[in-house]
Amino acid sequence: MSLLEQRYRFVLRMLPASYRAEREEEMVDAFLDAAGDVRDEDNLRPGLPEVASVAGLAVRTRIGGLGAPPRARATGDAVRLFALLGLGHHAALAWDSLAARLAAFGLVGSEPDYVYSGAGQWVWALLSVAQGLVWAAAFAMLALARVRPAKVLAVTGLAASVLMYAVLGMMTPETLDWSLLAFLFATALPVVALLTAYHADAPPVRPSVPLTAAPLGVAVLYQALALTVGPRVADSPVETMGWLAPWLDPQGVAIAALLVAGMVCLTRRAHPSLLLALAIAAVPMIVLRAPFDYLGAQGAWVQAMALTMFAQAAVLAVLAVALTVAAMRALPRVEGVPGVGQGRSA
Repeated sequence: MSLLEQRYRFVLRMLPASYRAEREEEMVDAFLDAAGDVRDEDNLRPGLPEVASVAGLAVRTRIGGLGAPPRARATGDAVRLFALLGLGHHAALAWDSLAARLAAFGLVGSEPDYVYSGAGQWVWALLSVAQGLVWAAAFAMLALARVRPAKVLAVTGLAASVLMYAVLGMMTPETLDWSLLAFLFATALPVVALLTAYHADAPPVRPSVPLTAAPLGVAVLYQALALTVGPRVADSPVETMGWLAPWLDPQGVAIAALLVAGMVCLTRRAHPSLLLALAIAAVPMIVLRAPFDYLGAQGAWVQAMALTMFAQAAVLAVLAVALTVAAMRALPRVEGVPGVGQGRSA
């Protein structure tokens, strides 16, 4: 086996073993025939286009679509469902933020808690509103089965988030902390899922016009909750607020909904793809709830908030493991595939 063949086989290890068992020899032969007569002394390596094509094929085979094996298909459906849920979460946060921005603009509400005054604040607020509308449009396009526009809008929203917070970090370096990195990770994960899972082999999306309004409805429900429960919590003792506040912000409500949905799916033995999707959805919430910013902080209410956030992250981690195990047990086992990577004769 030549050095170049070894390197090609190493690149092909990105593919599932079952796929390599069927097509590895054919692919290696094609690569070597295209390379021509080379010697080990030439120290040739697979080209970037070849590596990129194998990587793309690995994504399509591992995050399966039409005709994929059961495990790959369930994984693909789970990642696609997570992308839909993640974009819906971004859109709901955008609508909720829009309500706060309109109040700060003085357009709604009689006595807003904060009013924009300087030109810089207005520009920043308008950019935030525009970014939120991009997320809402990305979810709407995906719900309407317009996958390509959804991808473009989602990448645009992610790029805007990175750019805005990069500018904010340069202007105020003290804002560059764990919470910002966690927020960017949680923002990027559904976009990555959208780009990788909705590939050429993915099943067609069924358009749903009512689904496009779901994030707005969630935002309205949250605003109603904030208006009814918020004043009562504000009048409670400071120590009590530390225990309750992590459950009442948008992330806390999303965590509570995820915990309820996960427990229901576990008890009713839901489809493996749904179990896996909820397990993936728990990952960004765990990262967001890691209370690293509160370590060493003083004050009983801060300690109570840190403990509550840590408990939320811990419970979500246990739930994610339980969902993953239940999904794997519900899927058929992958049989061994002998004869993979045996090499071709020199």
